[in-house]
Amino acid sequence: MRTKFFSIAAFLFCIDAYNSKAQDMLPATSLVYPGIDGKLVYVGDSLGNKIPDFSNAGYKGGGVAIPYVPVKVIVWPVAGDNSENIQAAIDKVSLIPPDASGFRGAVLLKMGSYVLEKPLAIKASGIVLRGEGMSDIGTILIGKTAKETQSRGNRGKMALINIIGSSGWVPQEDTKQIITDRYVPVGARSFMVASAKGFKVGDKVLVRRNGNEDWIKELGQDTLSVGRFRWRPFIITYDRVITEVKGNAVTIDAPVFTAIETRWGGGELVKYSDTGRIEQVGIENLRGVSEFDPSVRMKAYGNMDRGSFDGPATKYESDEYYADENHYFTFINFSNAINAWVRNIAALHFGSSVVQTTGGTKWITVQDCESWEPVSIRAGARRFTYQLNGQLSLAQRCFSQKGRHSFVMQTPSSSGNVFFNCEAVHPYSSSEPHANWVNGALFDNVKAPLTARFWKDITIGWAGANIVFWNCEGDFLIQQPPTAQNYSFGHIGTASVIFNRQLQELSKPNGYVESMDRHVAPRSLYLTQLKERLGDRAIKNIAKTADDLE
Repeated sequence: MRTKFFSIAAFLFCIDAYNSKAQDMLPATSLVYPGIDGKLVYVGDSLGNKIPDFSNAGYKGGGVAIPYVPVKVIVWPVAGDNSENIQAAIDKVSLIPPDASGFRGAVLLKMGSYVLEKPLAIKASGIVLRGEGMSDIGTILIGKTAKETQSRGNRGKMALINIIGSSGWVPQEDTKQIITDRYVPVGARSFMVASAKGFKVGDKVLVRRNGNEDWIKELGQDTLSVGRFRWRPFIITYDRVITEVKGNAVTIDAPVFTAIETRWGGGELVKYSDTGRIEQVGIENLRGVSEFDPSVRMKAYGNMDRGSFDGPATKYESDEYYADENHYFTFINFSNAINAWVRNIAALHFGSSVVQTTGGTKWITVQDCESWEPVSIRAGARRFTYQLNGQLSLAQRCFSQKGRHSFVMQTPSSSGNVFFNCEAVHPYSSSEPHANWVNGALFDNVKAPLTARFWKDITIGWAGANIVFWNCEGDFLIQQPPTAQNYSFGHIGTASVIFNRQLQELSKPNGYVESMDRHVAPRSLYLTQLKERLGDRAIKNIAKTADDLE
């Protein structure tokens, strides 16, 4: 106990000492830097756009320790299929009334191997599925691929563990108010509405950023010449909570990540209900294995995507690999869930994701997870290892081997997400925003090839707006979309990537790059922003254990 206290305290002291002397140790950037009082100074552009505060990412809005939930049901492995036993235990805990913190209890899977003929589902709040370790002698869930289903391929793209709320947010359209500011800049948390009379502190709201046809034209995405399909006007939706109302001025808990501008369609504020979303759900201390057919193999050249989406690159035959696609592709999937977590998870052979969050998710932490030896064709729509498609979520201290887009997002409303202290080894493509106008993400101390760029000859087009790379390492490509910016600070690596060259458009303008090949102060933007908003305790809450620190 004494050792643990000392280690955490030492960790906090090192952060303080490091940041207090950061200007002497590392160069400061010109857009966000420690001021003379030690707090960050943000420099906006002529329109007021600035580097956003990303500290709301993670469980409970960031800086909150993941709790330990008491065990209510214990399950031991049995010969044959274990899916019915585990599902029955989950369903039993689902009937327990939640306590004051919203927890019903944990299902503990004792050490051993559990063959699963069917996927598992958690559909109620307050449930934790816990094992006794992520190693090969811990708790191992084996997603079974029955021989009779292999030929039909109906296991491919499925998730082994599913956390599923019945529905997402439901807008209360009769509360809608127009945002009256002509321009609400990136990073802003306050704006004016036509009438704030019906809003109060604590209201759950959607901030809608409209994008009209004129904006699509401004982006150059209005013709077929930019890709397979032209863009249509769309809305970016930010899931927020009101923290202050003064007259018709409304302040929300987290910033907007794309500027709201009248000429491009303006914006709206509307209340919502979300009784169908579940929360306080955790998956922890497990190993997942997706069983596959080892006889299905493919030959292709090694460490890059070759551009063929239909099979091997016949010009190169040196690298044979397992390519079965008729097995579980995702280990853990979240849908319509908030305030949830995954920690201490190892995953082997899943063809797509270790963890995937969908558009109805928010405030999820994924930490201390590993992905090894994924099995799939090395082509599009595969190996998206840690996929955060919701909002304000955090992946920290996560590892990916042989992924393609190891740390990735795929929807325009996927925003405010943070990848911190993560690493991809032997990647087959870059980590990145990977859909039209994914906006406002932070890659902080990530070791992986990274891009935020324009995709030509494909449906994506401009992928990534107001994306920040902070003290990352690896090759990268960062470009500036019209009406927005992408940033790289303190990046160690070459400003070029070797993946998907046939889809790159290098004539597009470069994004903002500062301090190439030398890290900047502060060492971590996310941790510094979190500490400034919530104090030292928030850093301690998300730190590793004493054993991890040592």
